[in-house]
Amino acid sequence: MAEKVFSIIEVAEQDGKWGYSDINFSEEETPDSPESDGGPVWRQVSPVAIAGSGLAALGSTEDDRRVFYQDLNRSLVGASYKPSLPDGRWDGYRVFTTEIGAPTADAGSALAVTGHVGGLGVYYFDDGRLDGGRRLVRLEERSREWTYDVSDDTPRGSSISPLSAVTTEQGEYVYYLDGLGHIVEASWLGTEGWSVDDLTSGIEACPTPAPLSRLTAGVCGTGSRCVYFLDESDRPVQLERTVIGGTKKRPESRVVWQVRSLSVYGAPAAAAGSRLAVLLTAEGHPQLYYLDTDRMVVGVGFNGRGWDVDRVGVNADDGAGTPPATAGSSLAAVARADRPGAQVYYLGTADYPGEGDNHLIELQGSGSGYTWTSRSLGAELDLPAVATGVPSPITAICTSGPRVYYTSEE
Repeated sequence: MAEKVFSIIEVAEQDGKWGYSDINFSEEETPDSPESDGGPVWRQVSPVAIAGSGLAALGSTEDDRRVFYQDLNRSLVGASYKPSLPDGRWDGYRVFTTEIGAPTADAGSALAVTGHVGGLGVYYFDDGRLDGGRRLVRLEERSREWTYDVSDDTPRGSSISPLSAVTTEQGEYVYYLDGLGHIVEASWLGTEGWSVDDLTSGIEACPTPAPLSRLTAGVCGTGSRCVYFLDESDRPVQLERTVIGGTKKRPESRVVWQVRSLSVYGAPAAAAGSRLAVLLTAEGHPQLYYLDTDRMVVGVGFNGRGWDVDRVGVNADDGAGTPPATAGSSLAAVARADRPGAQVYYLGTADYPGEGDNHLIELQGSGSGYTWTSRSLGAELDLPAVATGVPSPITAICTSGPRVYYTSEE
């Protein structure tokens, strides 16, 4: 039985058309010869991924892109796409353990990236072969040079901890779950090192995350930081950090973390372990997406005055609805800068024509209040099968158009 190969697939909309490419393999035509049928062959151009690899991506409106994952040795790999090249292509990669001595990643470690192309911060948990592992590692890119820092000042991540990172004018922040299941905020202060806060213990009335809770974080339009997770009843919760200005009686400003249980506004419970995805509307309002107990996509968004709940999966396609997500499906969401709306991606059950688990579904919301339509990109494009033995992450970015990344299993 042939050994399975895991590679990273990019599914992208370019000039109104969808297509896909394998960033680890390049398709080439075979030379004409008596021994050749003249068909395409695949040449490996970068290290393939390990089963269960984390996945993170970041891009620019000029279409520069960076994708990060773990190779077979659990070294972190960064692949680069540069549109400035004559034919625009994935022009190279870096293996950070080999090149700069960065620690290898722990099995199943999540990945998070923040910043901008040319000034990135990439986070993961190390494997700690000598001391137990799960320490937070930060890779930093400055002027094409990479360095790394291993934090001994922050709590170690739990064995299934997610990672989410954001950048504001105040600095760079990463969120994860420690061994107690508490939400940790780690702030990178450059030469001063790390600052750490236990949000679960430090915020009054903050619920304890569910044992399988995922989390995600974003920056609200005012510069506030928002963190989302599932409580012990698998109901979505928002933590929002805001700065309250001074008054005559209390002239100094103060920082406040506000706790909101979104179930108060009608948000249904999530499927246990549901991935969470957040984006900002053109007005700077947060929109959260997750899978409910029927594994249908739900959206909960702030409209400037209050919160709206949208049964996206049920209401899509004029009420015809979309397939529920497969068990273990990831979830990603992006907003385009050139038009209002949102696009959500997940792995749907095989209710569409075709075989296998390659039904990457796109839900596209447009117009005032969002009218949702769906399409099966997996069936339309005959995508390589999404890895499901160890469920693949799905991550999405928007450059000149939406781009979705996942790990294939061949």
